[in-house]
Amino acid sequence: MSFDKLIGSRLIVVIYWLGLIGIALGTLAGIFGGLAAMGSRFLAGLGAIIFALTGAVAGVLFWRFICEMYLLIFRMADDVRDIKAMISGPAA
Repeated sequence: MSFDKLIGSRLIVVIYWLGLIGIALGTLAGIFGGLAAMGSRFLAGLGAIIFALTGAVAGVLFWRFICEMYLLIFRMADDVRDIKAMISGPAA
């Protein structure tokens, strides 16, 4: 139960996949909403579908960037811990 090994990097991967699932569900909702809107106003529905798809691409790229930033912070913490261990010498 010590905090020598952080679980943050593994947790970020799980959160990344959950975010992708959320983006996919939002995209599907936008596409189905656009298809439903096509019944009354075709161009509005088509615009909603295009917006949902471009929003999904932008969302995936942004979500990946955010998760990689968090991973970078955890890796920096691991590197600082290793440097500290090297400087302080072998543990007794």
